[in-house]
Amino acid sequence: MCGTVMSEKLPPFYIITVNYRSREQLREFLASLAPASLVRRCLIVNHSPEEDLADLAAPFPVQVISQANAGYGAGLNRGLREIPEPEAVALLANPDVALLTPAALTEALGYMAANSRVGCLIPHMVGAAGEALPVCRSFYSLRTLLASRLPFCRRLWPGAWHGHHYCDQDAAAPREVDWGAGAALLYRVATAAGRPAFDERFFLYFEDVDLCADLWRRGFTVMHYPSLIFRHEVQRQSTSSLRFLGYHLASLLKFIWKYRGLPSREDLVRRGP
Repeated sequence: MCGTVMSEKLPPFYIITVNYRSREQLREFLASLAPASLVRRCLIVNHSPEEDLADLAAPFPVQVISQANAGYGAGLNRGLREIPEPEAVALLANPDVALLTPAALTEALGYMAANSRVGCLIPHMVGAAGEALPVCRSFYSLRTLLASRLPFCRRLWPGAWHGHHYCDQDAAAPREVDWGAGAALLYRVATAAGRPAFDERFFLYFEDVDLCADLWRRGFTVMHYPSLIFRHEVQRQSTSSLRFLGYHLASLLKFIWKYRGLPSREDLVRRGP
């Protein structure tokens, strides 16, 4: 399924990113996507009105939309409202990522065209030094939630921790995963079905977990597509800043309240929409 696909079979393709004091990172982001000839338009939702983004250049149309900062998910929702074709696919990405494999983008769009129940594709991600980043995970259980914060819990439950990151699975081919980090993903616009893709109650953090949980609940699948590779300048602010830790904990509590606990994929599929 990963072979070359003729461009006329591919869905319309857009890019959406959210700017918050990321002007210089946006330049590198756009430069990395310059070889992607299929881009209809790049939509930059600007949450930093003090930054002038008018001179950002790319070989495809760039549209800047300014609005008050209501969170990352709200910014992406605003960009999605600008896409007229329901059959389109959008790259939803942080401005601090860079595409490393432009040719694989065409293959990934072809994969989504051939598999209509795929709601989103999660690319492979590497860090600044080329190290693989753990972008795909199973839905949280109490054990994996504790292990994500407490290193001794990882040693106490190594099997649960490795399973949470799919460490025991072959990552060479596309595979189903529960959810993937929202730093970059390919999203099928039609899955929103005329409503916001992201729950805007999640200001920051867990909007990606919730997006994927909602896709599974409504009968779509989430796939990891390892040949599509991005580099990500990981911030990890929730481990170094009390403010961002507060955002993280607030979003976790909202997620638990929304789903009445920590659901598994099987729970979500069984409950349905």
